[in-house]
Amino acid sequence: MKILLVHPQMSFYGGAETVVIHLANELRNSGQNVSILTLSVCDEVRRACADIPFYLPPEPVMPALHHKNLADGIADFMKQIFLLRDLIKIHLSKADVVHIHNFPATWACALAGVRDAVWMCNEPPDSWNTLSRSPLHALLNSVGAHIDGYLVRRTAKRICGADRINADRIKKRYRHRVDIVPYGIDFDFFSRPPVDRQSILHKYGLSGHFVITQVGTVTVQKNQLESIKALFSVKKVFAQTCLVLAGPENQDYRRELDSFIDAHGLKDSVFFLGPLARKDIVELYHVSDLALFPVKTQGGWLAPFEALCAGTPVIVSETMGASDLIKTHDLGIVTNDYAEAVMEIYQNRKSYAEKARISREWVEKNLTWENFAKENLRIFTEVYRDKKGVV
Repeated sequence: MKILLVHPQMSFYGGAETVVIHLANELRNSGQNVSILTLSVCDEVRRACADIPFYLPPEPVMPALHHKNLADGIADFMKQIFLLRDLIKIHLSKADVVHIHNFPATWACALAGVRDAVWMCNEPPDSWNTLSRSPLHALLNSVGAHIDGYLVRRTAKRICGADRINADRIKKRYRHRVDIVPYGIDFDFFSRPPVDRQSILHKYGLSGHFVITQVGTVTVQKNQLESIKALFSVKKVFAQTCLVLAGPENQDYRRELDSFIDAHGLKDSVFFLGPLARKDIVELYHVSDLALFPVKTQGGWLAPFEALCAGTPVIVSETMGASDLIKTHDLGIVTNDYAEAVMEIYQNRKSYAEKARISREWVEKNLTWENFAKENLRIFTEVYRDKKGVV
């Protein structure tokens, strides 16, 4: 089967890109003809998909986490949609099944005439990175949601979600059935400990600290401000606590975080590492005492499970999609009182280390990319047969 994976940007090896990479490789290993269509790709992603062809525009278009104003953001958004649409039109005839990933690939596929697509919906899209919403912004968001619903129903034959929380959100937005297909985790990669733990701590200036880590793009939806607030509360009791934030940064949100840090005397206790290579993220998880994810509703699904592979206890918000599995299988703490949860782990480190060890085994057994690819291939096959009229 010829499968075209459509993802807007692959210029950074983040969570969404991890899903595309592993799915492409697993499908190829099972004998499928797989290609990836995107507007940009970084060297790290290319190396991870060495045998997968990429379809790119003549001049790759890099994503922007920051826009000067609403008009600038809308212009960039429309540019991405039309570039993707035109690229999809060129390569659509080569595909038996189109598999859509992140927004706005759904809109681009609909406008390119794609029907009977399969959409892996991480979460229904929204204006994630906006700090405040004017009446105009709220109006545009409402109109956008209606357009989104129409275009998704027009292009998507099947919609998949990784958990029940997002499945419910998807059903509410699109009035569409949802196949729940949990992502896999690269257990072997994230479970491999660093050779010299102390050298890693020294490299980042973390020696002698109780280390809290949050990995993910620094944006409003990833909610790093709540991690910093939790740190402020915890440091009143445990002075040697520090917070490490790793990921690309939205400039407006970073300024808000810096203002809070300066106002509360936390400058020497919060470490911004920027985007890290995956091998560095593995090292960071292994030297951390806990991983904290106060995510609102967008993204971050893989990160808690990757931290658990390193045997690191996790705290997640009640609103992030990963909380469904974490709560159901008692893999970590699900709460919105992050400071209390941090203090609970600090005071009971041995018992939570054991809990993380047991959770690690659950992740290894249940969240595999092989299973993720097999379930997706089953859905692709059903869609392809329906399209061809095969019973």
